[in-house]
Amino acid sequence: MKYYLGIDGGGTRTTASVCDENGALMCKVTGKTINFYSVGIENARKNLSEIISDIYKNIGEVTFENAFIGCSALDDRADNGIVNSLCDGVIKSKSIVMDSDTYVALFSGETSLARAVVICGTGSMVTGLDEKIYTKGGWGHIIGDGGSAYSIAVNGLSEAVNLFDENKLNEPLVKSAQEFFKKDNLREIIDFVYNESTTKDVIADFAKCVSVEAENGDKISLDIIKGECNKLLRTVYSLINEMNSCEILYLYGGVFQNNALFKEYFIKAFNEKYPSIKAELLTLPPDEGALKLAREQYE
Repeated sequence: MKYYLGIDGGGTRTTASVCDENGALMCKVTGKTINFYSVGIENARKNLSEIISDIYKNIGEVTFENAFIGCSALDDRADNGIVNSLCDGVIKSKSIVMDSDTYVALFSGETSLARAVVICGTGSMVTGLDEKIYTKGGWGHIIGDGGSAYSIAVNGLSEAVNLFDENKLNEPLVKSAQEFFKKDNLREIIDFVYNESTTKDVIADFAKCVSVEAENGDKISLDIIKGECNKLLRTVYSLINEMNSCEILYLYGGVFQNNALFKEYFIKAFNEKYPSIKAELLTLPPDEGALKLAREQYE
């Protein structure tokens, strides 16, 4: 029997699926991120190795016909050097191909359509496909990733500490930050926030607090959500304007899936600008899109 491996490596977690030669799903496992820019290549290899080990526990130590990996550290197709640095000695496969996580998400939707996908989780990025591939965003948390959980969280924390400095201790964001970090004095969070061991996904988790306060009617939090949504929309508009045609925009990632306010605001604004393009959540997970790509290498 032939086995195929598809991997979706997001900014916070990685999901891997295995199917047989008939396309039947054999197993699915989830682990930590393989984004080697955010955690370093050794940690990315370690996280990938743990995922593969879990797969082997389910199906045995097989050699895959092909593996296709979507990775949030990438903009486009990875060269052999990058593939080997992450996968050599970790994945047993006759062939391994790596591309961006948005690329594999493109193949989780209806593949007969000119389409685009916007991923908004810990980071954010947009990819489109008509006669060719287009990519926007994905600049990383330091200079980009508008609309992402990390960007929402940082803006929320910035407002919280400013309000704290102004002694506005009853403001919702101040209380949320105190509860999130378990510190009444927010100055005590500095060591934690700037500690090298504090990864960006930990900071990004504060986005959930901002979302809750926005849904509860806090104007500052609501302005952050709308502002971040507008940043992401700007990136999406730049992609759509460059494409020759686009019939559907797929939405994927934790911000869309867990923040109803963000999703509703995004879809409404997008539909007002592009009423002929359908915007909807991606229903088939990107790791299964990666499986499609893995199997097509041999079909």
